[in-house]
Amino acid sequence: MKSRSKMLKITGSKIAKKIINETMLHFPENITEYIYKNVWFICSFDDAWAFTFDANDLRGRKLIFLSDQLFEQDQKQMMYTIAHEVGHVILGHRNAIYKDQSKHEINLQEKEAHKFAKRYLN
Repeated sequence: MKSRSKMLKITGSKIAKKIINETMLHFPENITEYIYKNVWFICSFDDAWAFTFDANDLRGRKLIFLSDQLFEQDQKQMMYTIAHEVGHVILGHRNAIYKDQSKHEINLQEKEAHKFAKRYLN
């Protein structure tokens, strides 16, 4: 059986990879399989200021961006944030950057992602 960590697409530091992999262990296999096939986690590298992707690398995939500041938090907060963002992907939430959304829609999506994260981390 393949290791879950080998299947994830993560750019970033060792701590980012460690916490993302630990968080993914909380989800059932159908969720992790979907994430492995369809999502890239984008974080800063320890030894790089910037990096570039080819559009073909990302075609048809979702991106989860995790800031450097997240990895300064305690492990519980890091894992919750990762699970919350995975929730947005799994629940099919729209990207507010390219589509106008009402505050009501955004608030509803945030509540749903919060419930998703709590469900798997508690």
